[in-house]
Amino acid sequence: MNDTLICTYFECYIHMFAMYYDEIHIPLSISICIFGAASNVFNIIVLTRKRMRTPINILLTGLSIAQWLLATNYFLYLLLEYYRYQCVQLLWSEAFTRYRFFNVNLNTVFHTIAFTTTIVVAVFRYCALKFPIQANRFIYKCQPAIAANVIIWIIIPIISLPLFFISEVKIVARDHVAYDLQCEMEGPLYDLSYQESPLLVSAVFWAFGIVFKLLPSLILSILLIALIRSLKSVERRRKNWKRTQGANICTNSERKAKRKLTTRPRTTRMLVIILLLCVMVELPMGILNLCVAIYGEEFGNRYYDPVGNLMEMLTLLYSSVSFVLYCTMSNEYLSTFRALFFPWTRKNSLRGTRRSWNHRHDDETKSPRTFLINRTAPSSYVGS
Repeated sequence: MNDTLICTYFECYIHMFAMYYDEIHIPLSISICIFGAASNVFNIIVLTRKRMRTPINILLTGLSIAQWLLATNYFLYLLLEYYRYQCVQLLWSEAFTRYRFFNVNLNTVFHTIAFTTTIVVAVFRYCALKFPIQANRFIYKCQPAIAANVIIWIIIPIISLPLFFISEVKIVARDHVAYDLQCEMEGPLYDLSYQESPLLVSAVFWAFGIVFKLLPSLILSILLIALIRSLKSVERRRKNWKRTQGANICTNSERKAKRKLTTRPRTTRMLVIILLLCVMVELPMGILNLCVAIYGEEFGNRYYDPVGNLMEMLTLLYSSVSFVLYCTMSNEYLSTFRALFFPWTRKNSLRGTRRSWNHRHDDETKSPRTFLINRTAPSSYVGS
């Protein structure tokens, strides 16, 4: 009866899934980290080019830096974990365990920076779509975007300091390690453990579960819905503006702002996909953190820990797919990337463009209208 009750709450299925998934977690996550680190380097290089210097791209550069740090830092963590479980005694020393302590907490800091930057990107883009003229004058500029990046990179590490106080380095029993890993190691062995103050641990989980996970996820969900609605509205206004040729726009600056901020629906769709992926990853994590804060350590051991590796892998995957989205949904990004890393393809495309232009030019010179303008005509047009 107890087994049936446990399975009713999916606990046995969660543990069974975790048992099979943990076998592939490290190699799968290492592959994602390698791809994510390389792709975010490409993002940083491309987005910092002069022709790509826009407010959104400046924010996306800050996002790519955070995601690159997350991928590289987590890659080192995975290597340590893999060889620790291969019974390499050096990695159980106090020095390497302290490095793991900082590595784990820095991963959370980098992840929080990336999450916060994503929310700021959503705010900037929503303002650009909803209030294009006002945003172009006051918000949608490079200086506010740079300031937002700097503020995020200063504030988030400061407010993340409590993370470093809920865990500590402790000596673990050799018999316990030998039983879990089925190997013998000499000397004192160290591992990470939560602080013995349940109140402190619960307070930090409350803060990160609600303030830094759940509430931002809900805010991002609202912004995502508003962004989709604004995108549809912009599409309608864009079509009307094309039909009326901007008759309702008074000044050249307003016309320029309107054209600049409302003629890139493809970029906005790309940002919508990025925001959607972020919500799909962050919202479940926020709910789990909240449940740990409410129900205590027992819930964490029974539900949070078994799916922890899966959630970390999804976070890494979300941090690594931006390069694919940029290449598939931004022609400007793709052309800049090709010009930087595959310049011969650009030469071929230019050669093809020049050939097509020459062909079009030849066709135009053969038209009767062109001959009338030049006051010459071939024999086939004489007498017609």
